[in-house]
Amino acid sequence: MAPMQLGYLLKGLELAPATVQRILDRVPDSAFDEKRDPERFTLREAIAHLTDWEPINIDRLRRGVEEPGCTVPGYDEGQRAIDLDYASLDPREQTRLYAERRGESVAYLRTLTEEDWTKVYTHSERGLQTVYEQAVTILGHDMYHVEQFTEYL
Repeated sequence: MAPMQLGYLLKGLELAPATVQRILDRVPDSAFDEKRDPERFTLREAIAHLTDWEPINIDRLRRGVEEPGCTVPGYDEGQRAIDLDYASLDPREQTRLYAERRGESVAYLRTLTEEDWTKVYTHSERGLQTVYEQAVTILGHDMYHVEQFTEYL
């Protein structure tokens, strides 16, 4: 893994919560529960979703590093939103918690060796993937929601 690639990846992962916070600071509270797309979460739910998924994602990364070849489960995002009542959670508190959890995730990723990044595990829905591919997926997932959040500006 080229150091430059990892540098940009880690910086992107590190900056995502601040980017979300900057957008949230510009959105009126009255918009948090507006459903702009029937197939997507509201702003409130999407922020809770990012926060909820941070421990899931870091667990996948850790297991990939510590148990190469293991299988990690997929989850039903919509059902988790219902079960954990994303719609009732405070987006500002969720953003704070997202930043805290992401900081822990990035700190962990910075400890990985070049070999760790290439370790492979199986995702029950997506198949084989490396630790590096999972980290890239997390950043892509962040951007998917950041783009969604800009619709509220």
